[in-house]
Amino acid sequence: MFVRSFFIFFVYLLLITNLQANEYSPAVGKNYPDKLLWGDTHLHTNESADAWSIGNPNLTPSDAFRFARGEEVTSESGVRAKLRVPLDFFMVSDHATYLGVFKRIKAGDEDLIKRPLGKRWKDYMDNEDPRLFTEFVEGLNGNQEVSFNKEIYIPIWKEITENVDRFNQPGVFTAFIGYEWTPAPTGDNLHRVVIFKDDAKKAQEIIPFSALDSDKPEDLWNFLENYNKNTGGEAISVSHNSNISGGRMFPLKNSYGEAIDRAYADMRNRWEPLVEATQVKGDSETHPAVSPDDPFADYETWEGNIGRNETDRLERLSSSGECANTENYKCYRYKESETDRYRGSYVRPALRRGLEIQKKIGVNPFKFGVIGSTDNHTALAASAEDNFFGKFVDSEPGPGRMSNCMAGCDRPDGDGQGDLWRNWLISASGYAAVWARENTREEIFDAMKRKETYATTGPRMAVRFFGGWNFSKEDSYKPNFVEIGYTEGVPMGSDLGPRERGKSPGFLVMVSKDPNGANIERVQVIKGWIDSYGRSKEKIYDIAISDDAGENTVDVENATYSNSIGEAYISTFWEDPDFNPNQSAFYYVRVLEIPTPRWTTYDSAVFGIDIPSYVPKTHQERAYTSSICLLYTSPSPRDRG
Repeated sequence: MFVRSFFIFFVYLLLITNLQANEYSPAVGKNYPDKLLWGDTHLHTNESADAWSIGNPNLTPSDAFRFARGEEVTSESGVRAKLRVPLDFFMVSDHATYLGVFKRIKAGDEDLIKRPLGKRWKDYMDNEDPRLFTEFVEGLNGNQEVSFNKEIYIPIWKEITENVDRFNQPGVFTAFIGYEWTPAPTGDNLHRVVIFKDDAKKAQEIIPFSALDSDKPEDLWNFLENYNKNTGGEAISVSHNSNISGGRMFPLKNSYGEAIDRAYADMRNRWEPLVEATQVKGDSETHPAVSPDDPFADYETWEGNIGRNETDRLERLSSSGECANTENYKCYRYKESETDRYRGSYVRPALRRGLEIQKKIGVNPFKFGVIGSTDNHTALAASAEDNFFGKFVDSEPGPGRMSNCMAGCDRPDGDGQGDLWRNWLISASGYAAVWARENTREEIFDAMKRKETYATTGPRMAVRFFGGWNFSKEDSYKPNFVEIGYTEGVPMGSDLGPRERGKSPGFLVMVSKDPNGANIERVQVIKGWIDSYGRSKEKIYDIAISDDAGENTVDVENATYSNSIGEAYISTFWEDPDFNPNQSAFYYVRVLEIPTPRWTTYDSAVFGIDIPSYVPKTHQERAYTSSICLLYTSPSPRDRG
């Protein structure tokens, strides 16, 4: 009897144990993105005609991938370089315009040299003729009358894509296939990088679409649509350097001069989900001319366009004091009659403009997420202030690089408005952060499409941002913060669903400092909304701020700082105190570190050189998240009460 009873109890216990075991682990059945991955999707090697012709004829895509995954590489200037922490994903985005051509002409490729353009360029190379670079630029501007047939790129593209596949290690290191589409009509930057989800075999079914094919973004998006339709693959584009686009990156009219309509908006949203908000050629979040009430708006600001051929649009603010030096580009601004160009050139005013257009046509054409990347042409994805290798070889570490020019100083100056820039203005920026399930092409690409991404100017701070109708302050303290965010709300890059009656949107934000970097000074929510007149507004909320905000520990002479101020970790809840249910709105998070030395200050300390007074010595590095959007919809009868 005892044996029988014990057996029955044992079987019962075993069944209960198994049942409970299936439900014991809190992660069972949950599949939200839990991996923060860091990368750079915008970098050039000797396959780019400009990189090759301005000092980088040797460093290859393979060198770039090796560096990105943490190996030591010797730069073109002979300096050993290595990342403190390897990247998780990486893409070489060499220019599609004359992709790999200069490199192969120099190597004696007979198929290229026998063609008239190839022969002419070989002569330029042999005689060190600067027209080589000039004619490449003409190609970017769509002014190159003579070019190559498309078939010459087939073996070049095959070699490039197959090399990328060799570096791809799913689960360990993701190597993306991609390139840059680089039109610059009248010097206004319209550049995009193209990112493929696919492997080399599928990517080889096309030839990269270049500025020689068209300078119209609509044509690029049509190309991507056809690629998707004809191959079963998938690719997207990412706009970059909107800050020097002359207002063209986020326009009111399409490339044919017609007002933006639903078709344009739908196409742009489908094929261009991301904007590169910060990189080596300045920061694109916002500008003090369009955000005058934002004390942190003037960050790594560039003026004019990519070529600085702006004498008719820019004016010099002053010719005295620090502005007496014509190399102080901060002393130039668009003329009052031209200031609308800023609205079409920066991320925040573009998000606002998108709400205005949405009110008119029913669709927001600028509903994008954000990432950062470098745009370095050195093959080295180095964006740390104390480990910065510049854009071109002339901006690699050395005692003279601060006053050198971005691509050589032998170009016309025109009262400080020469066609390229002094190196001191270059930013050590930035990186792309992605919340994904796995470190694979598929998972990272899908995260980019759903815009669960953010940009930093270089530091690897961890940022979570969720919006919802039922969050509470207590949720920000709970250990399952992230689970609550996904189950009760939506992450960065998403639309917040219909309003729950009588409620205001609430947001959960969690920030951790870069383990190798500076503490956090403040966390802000940037809100944009559309009023009843169809006009957009913006407001900045400090939702978490350290008690010692505003203090500065930087020792400029020695290029050091202390983490004795600021916060290492912040977790908080914020509810919109100004919420109006009759207004569409967007919200994104901006994180500011405590002040730290800029790369120019590290150069001063390392090389023993003086810094001109107008060159920034300190700055506050930052992160920008993709937005959470709230679309106003007419209330239901139940909601109207």
